[in-house]
Amino acid sequence: MSTINKKVNRRQFLRAAALGGAATIATACAPRPLTPAPGAPAQTDVQPTDAPVPAGAGTITVWGSGLDLTTMEKDPSGAGAALLAHKNKFLEKYPGTNVIWEDHGWDETLRQNIVTALLGGTAPDVIVGENFFQQYASLNALLPIDDVVTPEVKDNSIVGTHKAAIYDGKIYGMSWISGCFGFEGNPNVLEEAGVEPKIPATWEELMLAAEKVTTAGKAAGYTLQGPLGFSVGGMFRLAVYLQQLGTQLTKADDPFAPNFDDPKGFPVWEFVRNMLPYMPPGLAFEADEGKVYTQLFAGKSAYQMAGSWHVGWAKSSGLENAIYGAVPIPDGGTPASYVVGNVIYGAMSASKVPDMARDWVVAAQDDSVQSIVFKSTGRLPSTKKAVESLLGDSTVDSATKQFATLLRDSDLGILPQWRKEPNKLNQIWNDLFTAVLTTKDPIDGLAADAQKKATEVIAAAG
Repeated sequence: MSTINKKVNRRQFLRAAALGGAATIATACAPRPLTPAPGAPAQTDVQPTDAPVPAGAGTITVWGSGLDLTTMEKDPSGAGAALLAHKNKFLEKYPGTNVIWEDHGWDETLRQNIVTALLGGTAPDVIVGENFFQQYASLNALLPIDDVVTPEVKDNSIVGTHKAAIYDGKIYGMSWISGCFGFEGNPNVLEEAGVEPKIPATWEELMLAAEKVTTAGKAAGYTLQGPLGFSVGGMFRLAVYLQQLGTQLTKADDPFAPNFDDPKGFPVWEFVRNMLPYMPPGLAFEADEGKVYTQLFAGKSAYQMAGSWHVGWAKSSGLENAIYGAVPIPDGGTPASYVVGNVIYGAMSASKVPDMARDWVVAAQDDSVQSIVFKSTGRLPSTKKAVESLLGDSTVDSATKQFATLLRDSDLGILPQWRKEPNKLNQIWNDLFTAVLTTKDPIDGLAADAQKKATEVIAAAG
């Protein structure tokens, strides 16, 4: 335990082991592999990447990347190129350093491995992840990196890509690959139903089009990933609609406090309830995310929320002409999106080489890395200059450019990083979601009940 920051005690991290919430995020926001396979986990075999180094050289241990680390050896000029560029940029400043780069899983597996390592005094110098940085920062398990994030790096970074690693005004991590939500349509289904093949601009337009498709009888108008246990797949998508209306799942002044009863969000629940008749029967309660979203690819649904990886997923599923655009906006709302499949690095306070650890994190933002992220990994970059380069590249498909524009220009939200009882809080939110879909009870009452339960759960946790 001597390697853990003295401000972090064993009890805190045993409680942090229940930070869960990430447990079932895997299918909602885990980075997709290069060959689209919805829900497929990241590689979990440990993959050290370096041969022995000269005597006296330092060593840095980095956990994970969000992609298969073996591509550095298997395809160094292709799928592994961006990974190697990151490593090489770091080695420019620390030549001869032994970089031990390992994959310890993703989501719940990764989080549990981090906690175990911290408790056992074997923490790495750098961790990777997506949605637990604020909790770990609040426990003093991460090092702030503001003093090594130069003004140039800060100005070039798309803030939404590392927003999940900003806590109490300080930056604790930076993203190296990213993604966001947009909207997807099957033009074949739309044309067959007599609907213009375009992405609706508003909720009203979406509802009218979905009704017309459903009435035509050959497909449903809209795909929705619904509530399931403490899964956050449905939460992630509906959070985009909440963001459009100026509210979030957490209180504005407390990133760890539930905000389930904000009246600003009630129109989202009314919208979802009204859209239910236009969804594939029973699909809203399907546990397999792959089955949910491939309905559109198979011509059984017309519209759905889509992550930026859907472009490749649709094509590999046989839908070559899927259409994309921004998420339809409610009356009085504003454009918004959420980062998803967003991979962040952070430096551990337990690191024996804190300067190197922080520099590794910042190296993820370097132009040499970001400029080849898309062509190497099929994922979106995290910096403004790299996005501009992608948008100006005639070899990049228009659908990917649409998502890149959304990442650059949208009001990007992030999922809650509950500090206490995350699985219980997610379950309460999904119970609210279930009640909206299965009853006609007034929304305000359902939301008030959910908020009361959430408040009681947090109070009981102490």
